[in-house]
Amino acid sequence: MTRNVLLVSNSLEPGGAERVISGMANFWAGKGWRVTLATFTGPQVPDFHALAPTVERRWLDDGRRIGSRSAMLAAVWARVRTLRELLRELRPDAVVSFIDVANVLTLIAAFGLGLRVVVSERGSPDRTLASGLYPLALHWQWLVRALYRRATAVTALNAATADWVGKRCGVSVHVIPPALRALPVPTGVRECRIVFIGRLHRVKGVDVLLRAYARVRPAWPGWRLTLIGDGPEKEALGRLSRELGVENDVEFLEPVLEVEHWMARAGLVVLPSRSEAFGNVLLESMAMGAAVISTDCAGPMSLIADGENGRIVPADDEAALAAAMRELVGDRALRDRLGREATRVRHRYRQDLIMDTWESLLFAREAGA
Repeated sequence: MTRNVLLVSNSLEPGGAERVISGMANFWAGKGWRVTLATFTGPQVPDFHALAPTVERRWLDDGRRIGSRSAMLAAVWARVRTLRELLRELRPDAVVSFIDVANVLTLIAAFGLGLRVVVSERGSPDRTLASGLYPLALHWQWLVRALYRRATAVTALNAATADWVGKRCGVSVHVIPPALRALPVPTGVRECRIVFIGRLHRVKGVDVLLRAYARVRPAWPGWRLTLIGDGPEKEALGRLSRELGVENDVEFLEPVLEVEHWMARAGLVVLPSRSEAFGNVLLESMAMGAAVISTDCAGPMSLIADGENGRIVPADDEAALAAAMRELVGDRALRDRLGREATRVRHRYRQDLIMDTWESLLFAREAGA
């Protein structure tokens, strides 16, 4: 059956949620559905993730410059009005929105239109344990609690987050993890290279990784560290690498679209986050057969069984991270074993299986559920 679906996101800039929602759009477009993807940014913010030619692209930002608080509120309200007009124009069979603020604005725009709106919470309970990490203003927190119960359904990336959202908002939450996009079978030789992929923001804990690497490097000078991404901490991290005396063995690369090639080359992939809702980088790295280390955040804990298909260490603990890195760097057989076990995610998170779950949720009422 041909469907008409609208997907809503903040942007299509580099990021895990953006990669997932663009992948969903392309998957459904490939089934012959009418798919529209709208973002609260405007065309002045370039898309990083590519969309299929049949996906209709819409922008909700009218391009006005934001100065004062009143101007900011006016700009937000203008985007909500634009989205409401789009909803009336499209009359979609279902609307899917990603991330808390976008979810709130989408629910406001859809009020009274009788549409199915499913909101996806991409946050994490780790946020409540780490002050200052992506803080959500109090008024947005209030709106999340008040409006999520108006959604047709609410989803989360793992059971811990689902429980957290359910208790905060008084709703039943469905767990739907990210779908694993089609990836090549890894081939070639892995390098003596530790790789981080993600936004260079304090929440990602890259400063902890640099300090841990500085501890490991003297015994294993042939191992380099590659940081792929951009963000507000880039200059500070560059200074830290110089202070630690490892700048000649650390390279900073801009975000790359076909990041799986780096995952296939990596001897080790590390995600040292202080908070992590899921860890798309982990999922894809594991699918590419890389040995991975992550911190004990809610998302990675749903992916990794410590010592079986990867390693888990406490967040913000550079000594523990250095010890795990030292163990894996020094034991190729262990890296190979963890990498082989990690590839099992290719079936568990297969795109068609995850998308079947989405479709069952979106159109459950038609099936009599």
